Amino acid sequence: MNRSHLHFMGIGGSGISSVAQIAHNQGEIVTGCDRQESANTRALAQVGIPIQIGHSAEHLHEADSLIISPAVPALDPQNPELLEARRRGIPVKTWQELLGTLTEGKCLLSVCGVHGKSSTTSMLSLMLVDAGLDPTCEIGAVVPRFGANYRLGQSDYFVNEADEFNHNFWHYHPRLAVVNAIEFEHPEFFSNYEDFLYAFEHFIRGMDMESNWSLPTTIIVNGDSPGCHELCARLNDWTGTIVEYSIQDYGARQGEGRLTFEAYDIQLEGETSFRVRLHNAPEGMTFPEMRFHLPLPGIHYVQNALAALAAAYTVGIDASSIARTLEGFTGARRRFEIRHQGDLACGEHICQNVLLVDDYAHHPTAIALTLEAARKRYPGRRVVAVYQPHMYSRTKTFFNQFLEAFDSADIAILSDIFPAREVDTGLIHTRQLVEAIEKREHFNSGQARILYGGNVRETAALLQETLLSDDIVLLMGAGDVYTITEMLKQNRAPGRA
Repeated sequence: MNRSHLHFMGIGGSGISSVAQIAHNQGEIVTGCDRQESANTRALAQVGIPIQIGHSAEHLHEADSLIISPAVPALDPQNPELLEARRRGIPVKTWQELLGTLTEGKCLLSVCGVHGKSSTTSMLSLMLVDAGLDPTCEIGAVVPRFGANYRLGQSDYFVNEADEFNHNFWHYHPRLAVVNAIEFEHPEFFSNYEDFLYAFEHFIRGMDMESNWSLPTTIIVNGDSPGCHELCARLNDWTGTIVEYSIQDYGARQGEGRLTFEAYDIQLEGETSFRVRLHNAPEGMTFPEMRFHLPLPGIHYVQNALAALAAAYTVGIDASSIARTLEGFTGARRRFEIRHQGDLACGEHICQNVLLVDDYAHHPTAIALTLEAARKRYPGRRVVAVYQPHMYSRTKTFFNQFLEAFDSADIAILSDIFPAREVDTGLIHTRQLVEAIEKREHFNSGQARILYGGNVRETAALLQETLLSDDIVLLMGAGDVYTITEMLKQNRAPGRA
């Protein structure tokens, strides 16, 4: 075997660390470095991957390729390892490019779309595991049963989360792809919706059409997403198979003759469960009459489960096995993850029976769905939304959508914007969003309150002052808002000035 020496810069990151493990498991020589030690770097070192702390041109000694995250060239163009690689002509690849290479020759199942990628990928991965198909998996969030955001399998099946940002998913060529939803996202990269939609079309047209897998080239699309219908209209000359999934009375369209998995008889209050029936099924294809139960709340989790179910059933997994997987699915890390349930110190007093939920929601649609799910699962309890806006460009672009996103909350606290890979140029400030939301009837009528939180520690202190017994608190965002949970649990949120 001709082994390549791959050096991973920033190896402690979530996605890049999982790909480093997969490459190591497939026999490549892997080394890595990061700015500081972390749980990920320690875990990589324990499996035999040499890790160095800090960046140095010397790290590239004998390296055949430098593997990076897509943001590195923009955020750190003078990185010594990046400069050295260019000086010596060493190939520089993103970890997504490498993952595409590592999936070659595999029966790849990819999950893409704006909402629910990690949850759907987790469900589909576990369905294959529980069916004994032993897949390798790469997921954008930690799956509790795996104890990591990846799984190393021995079969030809490979499941991955396919992200549209930076055209990352163009590096993958799946045999089956799930498209959860399409609506405009990543305005810092895509200039307009047309470019965004084209990215998905290009991805689908690049699917594996040539391999001899028994599974036909198939896309599983959300029949309730207008963007997915726009995508399908562009694929009228595509020779693969299109399968839909939809929620009864949720905008579904089944008039195009496509096989459709429809969820019906849906229960959302107190429990999450549903039944499934087929429309336009080919002769001989049936689906058993049974109820599927989910521990997680919300219609969006029904959608995610239905997408994974349709994909798994298409692969050939038995419905009863799928049902067992869903019944035991407790979510992925930071996806309606219950971090605390019970008493909590709130300044000078104790708040009883407080529920702290951590969720990755950062798009207006996801925020609204998450709050609505909490409202239905816990009727009669006060819903407190704590949101950390993610990136200035997203906050500016979706400003009007954000105004409606918090209408299911009794209290909404918005912290300062998390910049991620952007620099603050004065484009937008959270105070502007708070002031605009205050004018909505839900808030200016006294039904609810919207508050500006400040930085993360100030937001934690304000939340602590605001809490009451029996509150449901949803901490939402893709930045570091999750740290508020630990501040409250350890009662170390500082008092506000």
